[in-house]
Amino acid sequence: MSTTIKSIIAIVVIALIIIGFWYYGAKPATPNVTGPIKIGAILSLTGDAAAQGDYALKAIKLAEEEINKNGGVNGRSVQVVIEDDQTTAKDATTAFSKLINVDKVDGVIGSLWDFTTQPLIPLALTSSTTLISPTNFRIAGGFDLNNQSFVMLSNLSEVIAKLKQYLADNKIKKLGTVRFQSAFGAEIAKTLDQTMTELNGSKVVDETYAQMGAGDFRTDILKLKQAKVDAVFLDMLDIDALSFIKQAKELNYQPKIITHTLILDALKNAKIDRKLLEGIVVVNWEIDSPQFAQLFKAKYNIDSAKSDEQSYQAVYVLAQAIANAKDKGTVSQYLEGQSFNVLGKELKFTPDHTISSVPVEIQTIKNGQLIKLY
Repeated sequence: MSTTIKSIIAIVVIALIIIGFWYYGAKPATPNVTGPIKIGAILSLTGDAAAQGDYALKAIKLAEEEINKNGGVNGRSVQVVIEDDQTTAKDATTAFSKLINVDKVDGVIGSLWDFTTQPLIPLALTSSTTLISPTNFRIAGGFDLNNQSFVMLSNLSEVIAKLKQYLADNKIKKLGTVRFQSAFGAEIAKTLDQTMTELNGSKVVDETYAQMGAGDFRTDILKLKQAKVDAVFLDMLDIDALSFIKQAKELNYQPKIITHTLILDALKNAKIDRKLLEGIVVVNWEIDSPQFAQLFKAKYNIDSAKSDEQSYQAVYVLAQAIANAKDKGTVSQYLEGQSFNVLGKELKFTPDHTISSVPVEIQTIKNGQLIKLY
């Protein structure tokens, strides 16, 4: 054989090796169609959001148990790997890295609050891992989503805007906000400012604070009192809201108090003075269906709360998407194009990766009970 022919053969062999390496290395990994569906869950089991994390954990484990009891999804069982973010962004990112690189999960649920979830959104994109936060809202310009990230709630502005009828009917002349420094609180203040401008042309008096549980709001209270604010929206933990109400009374200032679902923790606390809660108006988006409430009560012998049905739904939705997508990288595409039925309720993501069918009620607390207003 001549040297020329040998050279040609060598070149062809090398070319085939390169082509084969490119083909098998570049194409998406073959999905695991027989092993368990591995889902990571980043929850706040310690720290300020621990109460919410405990309910979310119970809901997630309930869904995992039910799915496996009924044969899994496409014959595959579901395995949820839990990580605690301790209600800090740093620990949330560490947990995400472990779930992706060590546990090799197919998708992630979490986290629970905006500042613990935000750093996970770019990580989901760079790792091509679908992320579903069960308890966060989308906030345009403050909590934006990407191709790999989804929330089980809607746009926060749409929910807060539901207060408009209450504010109009009760002839609120001037509204204030006292809020934790976050994208969540900023969106509440922005939406309420737009609402009050539409109603009577007034601007919201906006006060912020930086440390949860600090408990001293006297300076904010005096500013609101001087500005003749007759209703205040509190974006606070229940312990901070109770501190605000106590201090306001001490300073002879008793505006109408409006808040959101974090105050519901106080309703479960037998040690507090229930009179402090009387008449508070609550924007409540944590309204579980009767079907889920019954399942949760039967399993844990306590009432459901804290958006735990969204955590339950997230397991079902993500497991179905993983089981039916071509590979890990296309799970998000499957979520975008499908409707999911969980406990008889149809769930479908909007183009901005939110769920629009979230029930919201404006309620008031009367004799320790939530009463629907709107």
